[in-house]
Amino acid sequence: MARLTKNQVLTTLDGKNIKVIDKLGEGGQGIVYKIKCENKNYALKWYKKPCDDSFYKNLCDNVKRGAPAATFLWPLAITEKDSDGSFGYVMKLCPKRYQPLSQFLLNNAKFKNLSAMINAGIQITASFRALHNKGDSYQDLNDGNFFIDPETGKILICDNDNVAPNGTNLGILGKPRYMAPEVVCQNHLPDTYSDRFSLAVILFLLFFRGHPLEGMRDNCDREDNEKSLFCKMPIFVFDPNDSTNRPNPAIHRNVNVLWNVYPPFVRNQFIKAFDKNLMRSNGTGRGDRVMEKEWLKMFQKLRHSVIVCPECGDETFFNMKKENHKCMNCDVNITRPAVLSIRDELIPLQFGKRLYSWEIDVDKELSIDSVNEAWAQVIANPKKPGVFGLKNISDNTWYRHTPGGKEFVCAPNGQVTIIRTNTIKFGTKGEGIIV
Repeated sequence: MARLTKNQVLTTLDGKNIKVIDKLGEGGQGIVYKIKCENKNYALKWYKKPCDDSFYKNLCDNVKRGAPAATFLWPLAITEKDSDGSFGYVMKLCPKRYQPLSQFLLNNAKFKNLSAMINAGIQITASFRALHNKGDSYQDLNDGNFFIDPETGKILICDNDNVAPNGTNLGILGKPRYMAPEVVCQNHLPDTYSDRFSLAVILFLLFFRGHPLEGMRDNCDREDNEKSLFCKMPIFVFDPNDSTNRPNPAIHRNVNVLWNVYPPFVRNQFIKAFDKNLMRSNGTGRGDRVMEKEWLKMFQKLRHSVIVCPECGDETFFNMKKENHKCMNCDVNITRPAVLSIRDELIPLQFGKRLYSWEIDVDKELSIDSVNEAWAQVIANPKKPGVFGLKNISDNTWYRHTPGGKEFVCAPNGQVTIIRTNTIKFGTKGEGIIV
């Protein structure tokens, strides 16, 4: 049974009945249907052709183990096989407001602002850190795996049927342009290390709107490119020691422009990620690829480099170690807002800004579980224009200290006035000074 029909009823392995409502989409491997199960709507990916027993068993194992994070549209149940050996798996529906990553790359969908785009990068990276920490590898990471909310940058990851324990491969090598060189050359099967290469490609595409290995050496011949650009001689388009594959100015305009927009520490991270020594076709050096934790540290610093320009109202990058910086949108010279100096970071305290547990508490780290755990928010004083406060939206009692030694207590839902030179103890191991 290659295709399902409307109102057709199927049974899952755990004995639940599901009814087909409508077709949502179709790919090379399968067809996705909207279904109803126990009065709730879900999606069903139905395979066009029978799969081997190892693939089926791995999917069943993944259902039992559960998703590594809520961002994965994870298999929730598997149907029984029909007479032809075909089957499908049930997953949550993707909300309509989420757009495919491919639409952002084509400029058909746009992020609300820089913060939303950075949040997408954080969530993608933190999700794969959670996956790898469980001992699994994704093995087919590409631009078709992601749906993103343009307003917030929240993400959902689909096509999780190839996820398997690291070291186990079910026959999928990946999608061209996203596979690591050693996989393209068939010297290694996909695993955690090749995932990290593919993740770096995704992040580069997300922020620079172009492929990190497609430059002047791209001759548009698919077979030759797969051997040269992505396998035998991969060269990063901004390799500091090899300029032979720079972006083609007539084709890769976005990459050329955006490369100089981001702070130097971002550019240096991508230079490290696509170092020639980490892209050898025989796989040597693959163990030194940039890990998810390193990307998250970069994103945390990048998040702290964003402020809203008071002149044009758009977000811009700002070097918080400087008192003045030009807006990249309107070229107006901006004065640095008050910042919270904490954990070797300088966090701007502009109206509406939220501070998170992983920015404040030394025992917390940025992860997919803590990414949205807000502890503080900058608010305006309704009675005193131009005066701002930090609202306590955590469960901890804070203490503000003045240079003269006075102490002010701030209970949950209370607020402390943002005054330079004052110190805030956040009731945890986090303590910062406003400068």
